[in-house]
Order: sequence, then structure tokens, then C-alpha cells
Amino acid sequence: MSVGGHYAAGEGAAAAGPREIREELGLDIPFRYLVPLGRRVFVYCFTPGVFEYEFQDVFLLPLEARPEGFVLQDGEVEAVLELKVEEGIELFAGKRAVAQGLLTEARQRQEMVVVTQKDFVPCIDSYYLKLLLLAQRYLRGDRDVLAI
Repeated sequence: MSVGGHYAAGEGAAAAGPREIREELGLDIPFRYLVPLGRRVFVYCFTPGVFEYEFQDVFLLPLEARPEGFVLQDGEVEAVLELKVEEGIELFAGKRAVAQGLLTEARQRQEMVVVTQKDFVPCIDSYYLKLLLLAQRYLRGDRDVLAI
């Protein structure tokens, strides 16, 4: 799952992270459960001549089981996709054309879906692949040099 948002004036990651998770997914997650992965510098051109510059603090939330009872924020989160890490790596590394995952929509309706890279927001910096590789390393027990 991916959560994003902006810091309020004077706010840091310790307050903004849990607040955004609560707002977007309805989950109460203490900041201490988040594993820092570093800061991503993001530049995107939405319209010719108009650029958005962001600094994104990136965290991993390792859980023993999939979260139950999350509530997706209307107008902000359309659905969440549960995808096996290995399949996601293969998809974003170009080793497979499609991957299968469990899609949960706002009304908690779930269905298995097939996705391609085109189903994700375009990223020229291989962001999804980097995140999945870091998740894989973490799941294998590597806790050193987890940096985006």
C-alpha cells in the first residue's frame, strides 16, 4: 500500500506519516513501526512549462499479516493492490508483462486483477522497482543500507 501527503507547517515525518496513514487508510500506525528508507527527490511536469518539485520521505511498514478493516479515504484513495513482492519486482524489471494481485476497493469489494506497468503512475526513476527491492531485502532479514 502506498500513502502520501504533505507536511503541515511545523510538522515532521513522525506526525505526518501516521496522520496520512490514518486519513487515507483508516489505520492507526505508530511512527515507531515505520522503517525509514530515505528521501526521494521528485520532479514532474504535469503541463508544459509547469513543474512540481517534491521531497518525499519514504518509509516501509512491515506487518506480520495483511491489515484488516482499513477504510479508504473517499476522493483520495480509489483502491489498494496487494501484490507479491517477487512478482512486482519481475513486473517492474521488465521480466514479465503482467502480474496478478488482490485489489480492494473503497467499499471493501475485493477481486483478483491482472496489472501491467501501465496501470501505475509513470516514474522515470524506477521508483516501484526500488521500493520492492528494498522490501525484499527487508523481508530477507537485511536491515543495513535500506535506502531509496
